[in-house]
Amino acid sequence: MIADLTILNILSFLLIFFIGLPHGSFDGAVAALVGFNKRIQFIQFLFYYIVLFLLVILFWLYFPIFALSIFIIMTIIHFGLCDWTNFRINKYKYSVSFTYGMTIIFGIIFFNENQSFLIFEYLTNEKIYLIQKYFFIPYFLTLLSIIYFIYLSFFENKLRRGVSEISFLLSIFYFFDPLLSFAIYFCFFHTYKHLKHLIKNIYSNLTNKKFVIYSTSIFTLISWFGGLWVIYYLLQNLSLYESILKVIFIGLAALTLPHMLLVDVVYRRRFK
Repeated sequence: MIADLTILNILSFLLIFFIGLPHGSFDGAVAALVGFNKRIQFIQFLFYYIVLFLLVILFWLYFPIFALSIFIIMTIIHFGLCDWTNFRINKYKYSVSFTYGMTIIFGIIFFNENQSFLIFEYLTNEKIYLIQKYFFIPYFLTLLSIIYFIYLSFFENKLRRGVSEISFLLSIFYFFDPLLSFAIYFCFFHTYKHLKHLIKNIYSNLTNKKFVIYSTSIFTLISWFGGLWVIYYLLQNLSLYESILKVIFIGLAALTLPHMLLVDVVYRRRFK
């Protein structure tokens, strides 16, 4: 049964497409910030970025369930590291990262399990309900990590804000469907924290401010028009809901790998 394109779904898609997705458009500026600031170097960066993007798309087409699993793991790590950086502490890196990352992903799934797995089936074109019965394992691990995070907050004042934030996010996940829950976190928490940390370092360390504006604008427009074109193409065989769902989340998966390597592996080593 094809899901209806409800008002809340439309709102979720618009938020992700026009606010969340373009936050990766700053990757050109990040590349310049970490050393790809010469023309040849920047072209090499673009080449590797595009190759990784296309490889993920290809991998998803042939191994969708495996690709979805890897995407979930990458998202947990990427979201978690962003939140850990935002606390501005040098300890508890893995505790904070995995607690936040697992709380976001498995919190959304836990409170909206049937809807979440229906989305997974749309994204993979596979029946994966057999996997669903084993999800008590990540749920239990998430609960343990939250309990440990609360314990750590008694010794680190900065983490107490995290306890409040996690509680607030879980309440959002409880009251809203998985798409809107993800959109709220992705756009108003992850994107905000990422850009807040990034823009400060860009404007403190890059002298060519016009390059930041031009590259970000071009990457944003490419992601928007490219996404709209693929949606139009998919509409020949799929519903509007499925077309948008695939473009947004498979597109996010393809962008996450190069984005994560650039931001979490290279950028965060230099700018903590």
